[in-house]
Amino acid sequence: MKTLAISTLSALVLAAPLTAIAQADYQAAGLSYDNRWYIAPFAMYTWADKDRDVNNGWGGGLAVGKPLSQWFNLELRATYTDLSNSWYFDNEDNTITKVDGTNKMFDIGVDGLLFFSRGKFQPFLLAGIGAIQDKFELCAHSGYHNGDCISDTQWSFMGEVGTGFIVPITDWISFRMDARYRMDARYRIDAGYEYNDYANRVVKSHTLGDAIVTAGVVIPLGSRATPPKVKRTVELSAGTLFAFNKHDLSPTGVTTINNFARDLGQSNYDDIRVAGHTDPIGSEEYNLALSHRRANTVRQQLVTDGVSSEHITAQGFGKTQLKVTLADCAAAKSREALIACYGPNRRVEVTVEGITSKQ
Repeated sequence: MKTLAISTLSALVLAAPLTAIAQADYQAAGLSYDNRWYIAPFAMYTWADKDRDVNNGWGGGLAVGKPLSQWFNLELRATYTDLSNSWYFDNEDNTITKVDGTNKMFDIGVDGLLFFSRGKFQPFLLAGIGAIQDKFELCAHSGYHNGDCISDTQWSFMGEVGTGFIVPITDWISFRMDARYRMDARYRIDAGYEYNDYANRVVKSHTLGDAIVTAGVVIPLGSRATPPKVKRTVELSAGTLFAFNKHDLSPTGVTTINNFARDLGQSNYDDIRVAGHTDPIGSEEYNLALSHRRANTVRQQLVTDGVSSEHITAQGFGKTQLKVTLADCAAAKSREALIACYGPNRRVEVTVEGITSKQ
């Protein structure tokens, strides 16, 4: 138990600074990943080290984890495996001794998972440290050594490395599989029998290495956090979108709206408002109509580029919201100079409400 306590404490000390740093990172980020606590029950198959002299076999376990950043998960993991085997020995009196052996293994440790993607297929590398308990027993059931038994229980340090992947199925369950190599350092076992033929079947090495494959599910706990919603307003120059005093998009204008629509496709959003604005040259009625036509032209191009028409509105404001006034352009001595000075007023503003990152 002392070894178990030291191993667990070592793992927690190692993980603590990583946890604190990653926790701050994901709180400042836009939550572009599922950051809920989760449990991960799994089945496992172990190819035991040959020095254990036991069969390969099945086991199971449970991990409890938390994504701490876009790239890193931390888990507390426990497993249990019951391996067994039987041997037959020829005794000196020409009788046969049958020996039944069991090797029950329990381990607990902390794993770090480094993800390469949080998409539909999520590959990762893993590494972990902890402690493992080996509990074995060998018993002879016939022949010269009938009734003799050897048993021992030991805790030792262990380390694991491996790789795996997660495939989300729904928002509440994912499939997970990994392969890992587990190594533990343990003491040589003294069977306590000087002449026992089957005592040599006990573990002979100071280090053991097992290959393990696991398959199971990941079940998040609680409701998924909602990313914060933001508002974004983009100002598009009318000189880029239209010819002077026109409302049909120029080729450059079409490309500009195409690019804007493609950027919109990278996020979720609630509503889009398109607002048209003109300079103060001309009558109020004319400018209001021109600004409305320009706003609707941009709206229609966004719809053509895939933006839902149900969440996009267009409105013209004419010359009611000037950025540059007549006083600002008092130095303009010609119509051309006045038109150039008033340029910032001729614009289309697109406001996107409720933007969140796509999960």
